[in-house]
Amino acid sequence: MMFWMVALIALFQFAAGCKEDDENPSSARARTYTLGELSGSGVSGSVTFTKVDAATTRVAIALTGTSEGNTHPAHIHSGNASTGGPIVLDLNPVDGATGKSETMVTALNNGTAIVYEDLIAFDGHVNVHKSATELGVMIAQGNIGSNVSTPAPSPDTGGGNGGY
Repeated sequence: MMFWMVALIALFQFAAGCKEDDENPSSARARTYTLGELSGSGVSGSVTFTKVDAATTRVAIALTGTSEGNTHPAHIHSGNASTGGPIVLDLNPVDGATGKSETMVTALNNGTAIVYEDLIAFDGHVNVHKSATELGVMIAQGNIGSNVSTPAPSPDTGGGNGGY
């Protein structure tokens, strides 16, 4: 009898916890943003921030339109995509064969700690470049954090320069 009571209490607590997460969007552990095509590249996709733990965020880029043999540097910049801004966080390059990149983040390039909640509220944007030797050519770009309501540049404008 005691076993069943403990099991019932545990089940109730689990169900109550799940319901709370479903009703509270602030408890979400992942946020995805669109990366739009630039410069007629044919490349677009998304960047997803996932909370791994209190100090670590996984930043995953998934692109379509990339080609095997290419590597595409990616960065988070401050400011919105239309006006650009300096690089604040280098991300692992996107593999052209898969269109994917994954970076575990705990701090900005300057060493300042940054957590998931800060990243999804950050005044920034993501740039993906054609290659390490052609950083001035961006192939995909998108606003993140507080800039999601700011329209991304049109594919014809080439985006903000963003300090590359």
